[in-house]
Amino acid sequence: MLKAYWNQLTDVDRKHLAGLDHLRALAIILVFLCHYRAYDRPAWVNEIGLFGWTGVDLFFVLSGYLIGNQLMQQVKARQSIGFSEFYLHRALRIFPAYFAVVFLYFVFPFIREREGIAPLWQFLTFTQNFGLDFGNEATFSHAWSLCIEEQFYLLLPISLWLVVRSGTSKRGIWIFFGIFIFGLLMRGVNWMYFMKPFYDGGLTDNQFITYNKWIYYPTYNRLDGLMVGVAIAAIMNYRPRWRTWQATRGNQLLLVGLILLAGSYFLMRGDRLAFWPTLLGYPLLSLAYGMMVFAALSPSCILHRVRWKVSTIVAALSYGTYLCHKFLNHLLQGPLDAWGVAEAGSLRVLICLAVSVLGAWLLNFLVEYPFMRLRLRLKKTQS
Repeated sequence: MLKAYWNQLTDVDRKHLAGLDHLRALAIILVFLCHYRAYDRPAWVNEIGLFGWTGVDLFFVLSGYLIGNQLMQQVKARQSIGFSEFYLHRALRIFPAYFAVVFLYFVFPFIREREGIAPLWQFLTFTQNFGLDFGNEATFSHAWSLCIEEQFYLLLPISLWLVVRSGTSKRGIWIFFGIFIFGLLMRGVNWMYFMKPFYDGGLTDNQFITYNKWIYYPTYNRLDGLMVGVAIAAIMNYRPRWRTWQATRGNQLLLVGLILLAGSYFLMRGDRLAFWPTLLGYPLLSLAYGMMVFAALSPSCILHRVRWKVSTIVAALSYGTYLCHKFLNHLLQGPLDAWGVAEAGSLRVLICLAVSVLGAWLLNFLVEYPFMRLRLRLKKTQS
């Protein structure tokens, strides 16, 4: 069993796309550095962490592509979607580790990184991202993005099924483009209604909390990355000419993605709570990461060709790391103080990162892996 587990964790059979593993590893490191800014930190952590929140947007693009591709392949193969199979497999992948961490937060309050936490029912129903008050409910607040992904997993199969049933498959990519634009407009409207009345160009705690509650966390304002990912899946499945063109231009596409990412960095580097960064920054960021994902799928891209076991392992443990890194960082501060590890030193950051990955590995081995094996057995039974 241990050998089989290790082989799966390190992708010995090379079932994973190396490029996507690199990007997934990048996403979780960005998120970790962003959240580590809650403590004293070296200058490099602060600089990278200021843009580290975008790791979530990269996760959104990856999820949009991976889930969209999975469902579109079903549609192409049998002109239908296996709803029960899809939802069961998603539940076995997401629920066990998530609810294990929710259990820890509510049964052992001493692990909480902040005092306040959202009501339990919101975590259980994946609705915590609506009305989330970061000022008073900051513990496990990063679960907001998991709520959005669960809502996405719920609605995307239904949406694709409706597209197929209505005979609008050929225009499907434009439908999702329309949803992309809808999210952009919703964000602008919400900014004008909730932020404009008292916004003064600053970054006060009150403005930050209001911005997060009404603009940053709600699902209808954060559709950009998911829709870009779905659009990539549609291109890869239904646009063979585009796919042929992309296959030989991976590095050029990666360069374009990096240029767009630099543009979004400078647009949102200052006051990202302002109107224009809010309206245009998120779609530009999603397009940048989307271009990088599109590039990573190309056999000609360096991200696709180069395999690195560290990326493979970090990517495999990224979900668990996302779930547990905040409370592990919190629990480590006292012991690290006692051991004399410099508060603003790089060693302290690296120790916390290593422990977060170790915690993710334990969560993966004890909780995720058994349910993944169950999912595999069910899949074989259904086939």
